[in-house]
Order: sequence, then C-alpha cells, then structure tokens
Amino acid sequence: MTAIARDYVSAGVMLILGDCRYLADKREGVDAVITDPPYGIGYVHGAYDGNAAGPDRFQGVAVAGDDEPFDPSPWLEYPIVVLWGANHYASRLPDSPCWLVWDKRDQLFSNDQADAELAWTNLQAPARVKRHLWSGMLKDSERDETRLHPTQKPVVVMQWCMDMAKVPAGATVLDPYMGSGTTGIACLRTGRKFIGIEKDPAHFATALERIQREEAQGRLSL
Repeated sequence: MTAIARDYVSAGVMLILGDCRYLADKREGVDAVITDPPYGIGYVHGAYDGNAAGPDRFQGVAVAGDDEPFDPSPWLEYPIVVLWGANHYASRLPDSPCWLVWDKRDQLFSNDQADAELAWTNLQAPARVKRHLWSGMLKDSERDETRLHPTQKPVVVMQWCMDMAKVPAGATVLDPYMGSGTTGIACLRTGRKFIGIEKDPAHFATALERIQREEAQGRLSL
C-alpha cells in the first residue's frame, strides 16, 4: 500500500489527513460539499450485510465518530450541499424540497437493512431517485472490486448526486468525511476538482492509493 502522506496535492486534487471539525471554516474556492458523514447512530457493521456466501470483512467494525450526534451546521453555508444519511439528523437541517434517494435494492427485495439511502440537499429542485443495486455480492457496478470501507458507496451514485446537484465541470468539491475516496474518484471521472479530508490514517491511505491509481489511469488514457 502507498505510504501515508499527511497531505497530498496534485492537479485538481488535495487530500488532507486530519479532523475536519478543526478545518471546517469556509474554504475559499469550494463550490460544493458532497459527503457521507457519520450519522450519529452508533452503527456497527453486521456479519453478512446481505451476502449469504460468508461473513463480511467488516463484521463488528464500528464507524468512527458515529457514537456521537452529527452536527451538520459547519457545512451548510457552502453554495451546494449534499449530505447523505440526513434522515438520521433531519431535525438539525432546514426544510428542503430536494432529497436524493438511492434505491440500493433496485426494488428486488428487502432485508433487515434499509432499502434506500437518503441525502439532504440545499437545492430548490424536485426530489430524485437513483436505482442501483448494491447489496453484498449483488452489485450493478464494481462487481470485481473489494469493498474498502464499511459504508462505501458506488462511484456511480456519487457521480449521480453531483449531477443532480448541478455541480459544473471544473468546480471544486469538498468531502470532509472522505473515507475510502469514492467522491474523489467520481470527481476525477467527471472533470471536477476535489478536496478530501479524512482523520483515520488507514482510510486516508486507502483513499490516497485509489485516487493515485485513478490519476495514473487517466494519464494513460490521454
């Protein structure tokens, strides 16, 4: 695995290893905050996560920071905001007509987990739904890729939510809870700039490796 760098900067990408709560002052030049933060629900990953073939590698792993209430207020003053999991802290958010819904079962089945995930936005637009199967081994994308974070989302879902939020090409997207770097991958694939912050050194290293690999593939395709 790539050695951990405290900060990483390349053309259009900046990665920061640190606690975003101490870096939450409004950053000049940031056009949008797109993030999947800890929801404040004390989530611990279950044994199977819908995968009947065997135990999940994240069995028993708690989501860092999820044992305390999430405060969305530091991120609400940015021009465009998309906050996943906001149904868990909606009482701390303004009313919004535009919620994004990811149907991760694609209407095929239900289990003991949620059928869909919801994101609050600050947009004056209609609510939208994305159907994209993502349950254990049943996945519409990234089928041959190992999940690298207990709450990792598909790249195509993060691309979709940026498109629904009308984040323009060339805009700078901030993800203050970067995790394994999925938002950054989505930005690289859609011509957007990316700033990612992650406090867990292991997840930071994973995001760094994924993003550097994506950058290398982009250079090879030129």
